[in-house]
Amino acid sequence: MHRLFLTQALAGQWANGIVNAELAKLAPSQWTQACAMNFGSMQGIANHLLLADRLWLHRLGGGGEAPASVAAVPCPEVADYIAARRAQDERVVAFFRALAPERLAETLHFRTLDGTPKALPVALCLAHMLNHQTHHRGQLHALLGVHGQSCPDIDLLYAPEVKMLAAQDGKRA
Repeated sequence: MHRLFLTQALAGQWANGIVNAELAKLAPSQWTQACAMNFGSMQGIANHLLLADRLWLHRLGGGGEAPASVAAVPCPEVADYIAARRAQDERVVAFFRALAPERLAETLHFRTLDGTPKALPVALCLAHMLNHQTHHRGQLHALLGVHGQSCPDIDLLYAPEVKMLAAQDGKRA
C-alpha cells in the first residue's frame, strides 16, 4: 500500500503541474469568477486544496504549520498559488518517500479545526488526503473547460511515474 500511496502522490504532482499550466493562462477575472461549486470559484477551490494538504501533512507529522481554516485564500493571484502548489507538492512527495510502511498500521490522533478530537487509521487519512486532491483537481479541470481551456487528460495511468513504476514491476515478474 505504501508504494500505491507514493505512486498517487507522484501522479498528483504531475497532474497538478498540468492543471497549473492551464490555470496560468486564465484571465484574473476567470480565476475569481463565482461558480456554484464549493468554495465559490477556481481561486477558492485551489486555495482550499492547498490548505487541506498543508493541514493533513501537518497532522501526519510531515511538517509545516496547520492552517486555521481550509476556506481562506492565502494565494489570491494565480502565480502565487502555482508557486505554493509546487512547493507543497514537493513536500507531499518527500513525505511519502520517507514514510515508513509500518506507519500505515498506526492510528492518527488529531483535532479537527473546530477542536473535536479524532482517532483514525493513518492509512485511511493518507487515502483521504490523496482522494481529496483528486476530487478538487477534477473540479478545477472541469472549470478550466468551462472557461475554454482544453486541459490535457490527467488520469492516473497517464502519469510518467506510474508508467515507470509499472515497467519496473514488469521486469520483476
